[in-house]
Amino acid sequence: MTPRGPAPDGACTPLHPTQRIVGPLAQMHRAQIERAQWPEFERFDAARYDPELRHQAARNWWFRARQEYGSVLEFSALLHALTRVGAPIELTGALGRLITDEARHAELCRAMTVALVGEERALSLPWEPIGMPYPPAPQGGAESAPEVLAWAADVLLTSCCIGEAVSRPIYDALIAVTTDAVPRDVVRQILRDEHLHASFGWYALEWLLPRLGGPARAQLDRVLAVRLGSFERTCSAGVALADLVDKELVIEPPAEDAAPNLGTLGAEAFAMIFYATIEHDILPRFEALGFDALRAWRTRHTE
Repeated sequence: MTPRGPAPDGACTPLHPTQRIVGPLAQMHRAQIERAQWPEFERFDAARYDPELRHQAARNWWFRARQEYGSVLEFSALLHALTRVGAPIELTGALGRLITDEARHAELCRAMTVALVGEERALSLPWEPIGMPYPPAPQGGAESAPEVLAWAADVLLTSCCIGEAVSRPIYDALIAVTTDAVPRDVVRQILRDEHLHASFGWYALEWLLPRLGGPARAQLDRVLAVRLGSFERTCSAGVALADLVDKELVIEPPAEDAAPNLGTLGAEAFAMIFYATIEHDILPRFEALGFDALRAWRTRHTE
């Protein structure tokens, strides 16, 4: 969910079959991603659905695969930085779990894309190379620790406290509206991990904030406003907050005669979930950690 930056030249498509590794590394990877029962993708009956409906859903699932794989990059960089400054092993160990979860989620989304439109069509969908949405972590020895911690606080604030917190209610809604058992099972498996991911950032940031110097802590308040504005541009899908006044979003299981849904949300529903999560979850949590979150939200377009 985090807005991403450009990738280095020469980047490849990591989920393409021609770039797969076979042998012991593949076995280790499969054992990790199949630690819970793998969805029965072979049960998905593509012939039941209109091709355009399947192609639209496939584009959504392929985008999710890229987003999940991008989280592997972000969390790996964060793990490297926190390990360099001697963060507690409980923190780095939990973060290592998040990295393996994101790799699993990328595989789940890729497999759902293939189930929808077949491997050849799935792999023809665009895969924009993935880059970090932040500058690299500061380098250097022990003297660079304060700068590294400030960098890590930004990543935690952005990717975990905002990004993962928004992902959880989105997947909650997808479970409710998806009409086919196979994509619903995929969403359910991802959501099982998202609850852990949404909590991790808040606990980690609570540990880190007292270790920041005064100027770095003040800068983080300004960073929060910038990140909130960036997420709004990405997650509102062009729907203005003013357009949602007096509207109510009701997410409930579809009726038996409802139109089929293979794991997608409309732009308005996505935007309403984003704004509701900001108001009722994200801003209050930042306030509890000592941020002036309401000011950050008011100034998100001016910082």
